[in-house]
Amino acid sequence: MSWLQIAGLSIFVITYFLIISERLHRLKASLAGIAGAMFFHIIDQSEAFSYIDFNTIGLLMGMMIIVAILRKTGIIQYLAVRAVKLSRGNPWYLLVLLSALTAVASAFLDNVTTVLMIGPVAIAVSEVLRISPVPFIFGEIFSANIGGTATLIGDPPNLLIGSAAGLTFNDFLVNLGPAVLASMVVMFCLLYLWFGKELKSTDRTREVAKTFREPKVVDDKVFLHRIVGVIALVIVGFALHGMMGLEAATIALSGAALALIICPVDVEEIIKEVDWITILFFSSLFMLVGTLEYLGLIHILAEKIFTFFGDRPKMITVLLVWGSGLISAVVDNVPYTAAVIPLVRDFASMSSMGGESLWWSLALGACFGGNGTLVGASANLVMSGIAERSGIRITFISYLARGAVVMSGSLAVSTIYIFIRYL
Repeated sequence: MSWLQIAGLSIFVITYFLIISERLHRLKASLAGIAGAMFFHIIDQSEAFSYIDFNTIGLLMGMMIIVAILRKTGIIQYLAVRAVKLSRGNPWYLLVLLSALTAVASAFLDNVTTVLMIGPVAIAVSEVLRISPVPFIFGEIFSANIGGTATLIGDPPNLLIGSAAGLTFNDFLVNLGPAVLASMVVMFCLLYLWFGKELKSTDRTREVAKTFREPKVVDDKVFLHRIVGVIALVIVGFALHGMMGLEAATIALSGAALALIICPVDVEEIIKEVDWITILFFSSLFMLVGTLEYLGLIHILAEKIFTFFGDRPKMITVLLVWGSGLISAVVDNVPYTAAVIPLVRDFASMSSMGGESLWWSLALGACFGGNGTLVGASANLVMSGIAERSGIRITFISYLARGAVVMSGSLAVSTIYIFIRYL
């Protein structure tokens, strides 16, 4: 390798170590990494900026604005309490309903936002019913990560994969939906095995469910109807954006603009709720990984892997599903996915199997792997933080005992699914 390649790889490895070890905030680390690469002329500024995927950035911004507006209506909390009514005081039914609501919401919103909205309600409901909130905490985390896997916008790795591979909202839903549904069944079976005996209906839980007071949604029903209408239009737009010749970011930003115009909200207040740290982190990460691609390092690695494994699609599929899952359980799946995407793209071009099964293997592994450990996904940490504020501590080991089993079940389902459908 040339000295430029060695320097570029060294900066990437150091930056990546700082991100996964949390020795330095991930945004500080990624910005320092790309700044160093440009400062030492490893890559030109204009070349580095060209690697920013503005489709992903625009999609994130648009959906964050829409979700920030939706949060002000209280509709998610209202739906959660309606689930209490529908369960008729049966804790197991309630767990299933809240988990299903979380999974569906995570598929169309952001799984962290979904957990932030539904998580506190789930804990509060369990306290009112005087049952352990622990099953609901695990149900919220697992279903958020599994449900978010189903769509282009449900989990950040899918945003990266969809933009890099030119995959549409419908592509993700059609190709990953069956694996997600099967994984939800596996998750519910495991939750019942662990918590079924303690989630029994009693006279008291049934009585509480009857008298449970529903929270008020926003008084301005016009506001509520408008934002729900905008979200419906955005979802339809995602489903048809391939036919319309529009990128997903265009749909999301158009929906955000429409929502800001027709909904009575303070623009400055809404913009403050956009997660700018995530936006900047994604941008700097794109440039950092792009530097490796620019230096030809990704292609070199792809050639070495191809030489070692040969054209054996089943082995590569298993490696991508399980390797991505295990790594994503330990490190943040966003930088991992960003680093692996160019590798998958190069490998697909060299292999006779094509890229379709490789992209879906990467998506399933990276997203489902987030359930493996407490630090595997942002939603896990957010939900554990909500639980801790309520006096319930979820330790790394106690989570690992269940999370690793759910992750393994999901990865096994994914492997079987990929083999049956694509190989």
